[in-house]
Amino acid sequence: MSTTQLIQRAGVASVLCVLVLALTVALLRLVALPLALSALALDKAAVLAARPLTPSTATAREARR
Repeated sequence: MSTTQLIQRAGVASVLCVLVLALTVALLRLVALPLALSALALDKAAVLAARPLTPSTATAREARR
């Protein structure tokens, strides 16, 4: 079925709605990828920030005195 036959059979408005919907989905998917990468980077940073601090050996020696 060609594009002309599709437009004649389904109508211009419905074909335009489908095209707009497809373009919107493609655009949202393109926008979601960098956002997912930034969320992953923030998650890695949060994991690093939430690590417990280990006392250094000098501080442990001073605490024993």
